[in-house]
Amino acid sequence: MVSLDHYTLGYASFALMSLAMLSGAMIFLSKRRDVWIKVHIVISVMAYLVMFLAIWLVR
Repeated sequence: MVSLDHYTLGYASFALMSLAMLSGAMIFLSKRRDVWIKVHIVISVMAYLVMFLAIWLVR
């Protein structure tokens, strides 16, 4: 079972931010921009929540 420690949340936030950058690039590269904008918003919000949890866990 995966525990929610600082390292796990850090790696998860790094992965989600990388996916957010890729989805942001797909907004400009793809013809289906509205779908990629929605995907980008969802991934970005999840990444920021995970980063908040990682920072809150350290404090």
